[in-house]
Amino acid sequence: MDFKDEVKDIIENRPTPEENKEYWAHAKAKKKHAMPEKRRAFPRKPGYIIALIILAVVTAAFLAVMIMADMLPADLTVILACGVVALLLLTCFMFSSRYRWKRITGILIAIVLLLLLTSVTGVMHSTYAMLNKISSGSVGATGPVAKSVNVEEEPFNIYITGIDQWASEKGLDLERSDVNMIVTVNPVTKKVLLTSIPRDSYVLLHTAQQMDKLTHTGIYGVDETLNTVQDWFGLDLNYYVKMNFTAVSDIINAMGGIKVYSPVAFESSLKGYKYEKGWNKLSGRQALYFARERHAFEGQDSIRVENQQRVVEAVIKKMTSSTTLLTKYGDIMSAAGDNLSTNMSTADMTELVRMQITDLAEWDIETQKIEGEYGEDYVASLTQAQKFSVYVTDPASVSKCVDGIKAVQNPTASELEEAAKSNSKSFVINALNVIVEKIKAPKGDE
Repeated sequence: MDFKDEVKDIIENRPTPEENKEYWAHAKAKKKHAMPEKRRAFPRKPGYIIALIILAVVTAAFLAVMIMADMLPADLTVILACGVVALLLLTCFMFSSRYRWKRITGILIAIVLLLLLTSVTGVMHSTYAMLNKISSGSVGATGPVAKSVNVEEEPFNIYITGIDQWASEKGLDLERSDVNMIVTVNPVTKKVLLTSIPRDSYVLLHTAQQMDKLTHTGIYGVDETLNTVQDWFGLDLNYYVKMNFTAVSDIINAMGGIKVYSPVAFESSLKGYKYEKGWNKLSGRQALYFARERHAFEGQDSIRVENQQRVVEAVIKKMTSSTTLLTKYGDIMSAAGDNLSTNMSTADMTELVRMQITDLAEWDIETQKIEGEYGEDYVASLTQAQKFSVYVTDPASVSKCVDGIKAVQNPTASELEEAAKSNSKSFVINALNVIVEKIKAPKGDE
């Protein structure tokens, strides 16, 4: 084919105007899809801008409350702060996209983030406010001043005094100290010692310098109870926790109940609750009447003291679990409400929470009790015309319990060395160790 024939063939087979238009339209579309997306620097629609402003304000509030409450480990605080800020930036990135599906995804992220931050901020703020409320510093200077220590590094004693009243009975009768227990805590060795004192123990009152039942010290106020026991034991009681029946029941319910072991089967003489031999899953009221029962046992107060220790031990174990602290701490504080008070400062309480979340440690809990026997004698708060049943404590038993408390407060060098190996100061490292241990644990282990 010569040159003229080639030219003729090209002219005869050239595309029509319609075909030419279609070709260039297709090429243009192909080029458009092949080009990278041109992104806006910032969302232009007012709705998106308003949404981002609201999210930014809520994020700022969340970060402010988290820092103010100061209940989380430093590394966990940083992780949460970075995560929230990253989600906020991701939302802005999505809102700026030209693609509709990305903007819809951004809207979903914004809604979830807004709901989550609002609820968490509310819970943290209410929890912090409740800690301030139950601290005696905000209730009034009517109780003893705390002998404060560094609760993350030094051992301390908490005196638990349980008042024999429901919230509805407050002010209708005298307050008697029905439960009396010293909780010795060593935060370094992770040891807790529960020392129970029978309510009818025959003691010398701190103020009146006359003999009376320990339970009657509650009539004169928690400061009389603490001073009387400090005189008797020769130990500092750094803090106290005072609660009534309602507080015990509500707190246990808030943490989802507790599991308590009973060495014998028995029935409550007050409410008819039945308890099996072995492990019992108890609600707040069931646990309360488990701890109060004495008529079902020959030993009466002796067995009741042991059951009180079992309930307190179960509460401590449940309270110090990472799941309970992270998910139910706010509910527990709200349950305490007006029915629990303490002279432990808010700062000390938040330090304890932060320490436990950081360490994720299991505590070694031991128990002991003051022994003695019942007799009859005169008591200062009642008529002197007759004698009343009192619990005459054994001096050797008291001395043994004091020595037990001092042993927890003053651990040996080997105990301190072992404690130094057990936990890191980093929440992340401790959490990873817990996960690894659970993976390695044989199936069926708890």
